[in-house]
Amino acid sequence: MTISDPRAGRDYFVSFRGSVADEWIDVNGHMNVSWYDHVFDTAESLFFEEFAIDDAYIRRTGYSFFRLERLVRYEREVMPADPIEVRSRVLWSDMRRVHHVHELWVTGKEKRCATSDAVSIHVDLRTRRPAVMDLPEVVDPFRRLLEAHTAAPPPEGLPKRINGRLATG
Repeated sequence: MTISDPRAGRDYFVSFRGSVADEWIDVNGHMNVSWYDHVFDTAESLFFEEFAIDDAYIRRTGYSFFRLERLVRYEREVMPADPIEVRSRVLWSDMRRVHHVHELWVTGKEKRCATSDAVSIHVDLRTRRPAVMDLPEVVDPFRRLLEAHTAAPPPEGLPKRINGRLATG
């Protein structure tokens, strides 16, 4: 579900909603990092499904996405039973590589707790090489997301990237 948030001045896709389960809590009394990974992985998969990249697409076409890089930043603790959601956006693409970001929020308190800054690449599974996204069933919804999500500046606190690559210097 894409949401327009005039307060934030941007659109984003809510790719995960839930609450922190007891088994996600570690000896420190907060959500264990392995569960952040689980939540971000689930959110990323659901986000890609929004532009028709799912298991059926992969089986039918022989194309998929591989993650090239993911940088996770932990900003605040997530506590037992906290209601959480992940807000996802596309920040850049050349129709092969996709720079996407996922922000984990405690809902109701409007506290961002973590970010997952990622770059993925569209791959032909037969050759294991990068491939341009060109099927209208993927390109059309992807371009709509890209246009909506890039209309505003990226979320604060992300590393600077140029064409999907970390900027150096």
